[in-house]
Amino acid sequence: MKKMFKIFAAVLMTASIFLPQHVAAQVPEKMSYQAVIRNSSDELVKNSQIGMQISILQGSANGTAVYVETQTPTTNINGLVSIEIGAGTVVSGDFATIDWGSNLYFIKTETDPSGGTSYSITVTNQLLSVPYALHAKTAETITGGVVETDPVFIAWDKDYADLINNPTVISDFTMDANNQNISNLANPVNAQDAATKAYVDTLLARLDKLEISIGLTDKRDGNHYNIVKIGNQFWMAENLRYLPSVVGPNMISNTQPYYYVYDYDGTDVAAAKATENYKTYGVLYNWAAAMNGDASSEANPSGVQGACPCGWHLPSDAEWKQLEMHLGMTEDEANADGWRGTDEGGKLKDTTLWNAPNTGATNESGFAALPGGYRDVLSFYNIGNYCLLWSATEYDATNAWFRSMTHFFSELRRDNGVKSAGNSVRCVRD
Repeated sequence: MKKMFKIFAAVLMTASIFLPQHVAAQVPEKMSYQAVIRNSSDELVKNSQIGMQISILQGSANGTAVYVETQTPTTNINGLVSIEIGAGTVVSGDFATIDWGSNLYFIKTETDPSGGTSYSITVTNQLLSVPYALHAKTAETITGGVVETDPVFIAWDKDYADLINNPTVISDFTMDANNQNISNLANPVNAQDAATKAYVDTLLARLDKLEISIGLTDKRDGNHYNIVKIGNQFWMAENLRYLPSVVGPNMISNTQPYYYVYDYDGTDVAAAKATENYKTYGVLYNWAAAMNGDASSEANPSGVQGACPCGWHLPSDAEWKQLEMHLGMTEDEANADGWRGTDEGGKLKDTTLWNAPNTGATNESGFAALPGGYRDVLSFYNIGNYCLLWSATEYDATNAWFRSMTHFFSELRRDNGVKSAGNSVRCVRD
């Protein structure tokens, strides 16, 4: 494979001539020059200071250098460098004295991508037209009127080959795109096709629906979970059932992870999993078990996998607030303690398993909060009446934030409780 340095350049020259009764304009003694710099691997040299030597050659591509200067510009993120020839450090010659109308002129650029003077890139380009503003210096002062003495115009009826001193291509470059053309934007089919943001958004929405329809399978134990999208969050629509070990309700710790199954008093995991309470309401975790050794987090997202499957995490207090505000709470309500809001709890509650009156339960969100009860003070309490769900955010050394719902109210409670309590867990997708 050939290795070569590449530079793509364009000389930009502009001028304006005004012919009032008296003109004494100052003509700029410089011209604009731009180039795209690539290294020997054909990679753009981005955001880097480079070294350049610019020569104005007279007569031919190998002609006499009538002017030479050096510059050390910096490329942008696209590898583009922009300079003004005539504004650099002069090596030889005088830019102001070049007689642009007397001969052919070529611009020779020598470049060191590392910023020094070991110039490894050399490109010569012919000036295909005289820099008009520079050539017009001879008419920079005009007084009196302008009188046309030869109002005869001859139409050009020749072609390029009839030109005298017609431009010659000194060097050219071929870029092989390897057939990577974009043939379809609206409905991409081929490997090289691009896609619009609308197409990508539609595709992502379809993938979301597909994921929701398939659900989640925990590779650790094969448990399958329904999931639901609420706002911009994906939540489990069932309580977590991950159970690596199990103890009875008399085992209490703020720091040692303990796993409980409602009304089960033993240590046999298989026996605990065989109970209807495990199958319906999942596992009750003390906070240490829910966190699985991770540190408390107030971030959104929390970044705490905890007891959740890979790719999912235990929601922080801030993530619970995001859910609550999506369901209708104000920010002030979400930041308060105790029972808050109006019907946000009802929008989360399952409509079939709660004891009466199950006030306000609509499960409008699809969250399907379950009344799995909790473990506290050496026993299990309030199955059918309460749902308590941990957050990944501690309140202090012995307490952590949780959310709760009850069959009596449609509101949603934010409170902190002892880390030794056994509560349910819902996970959020990363």
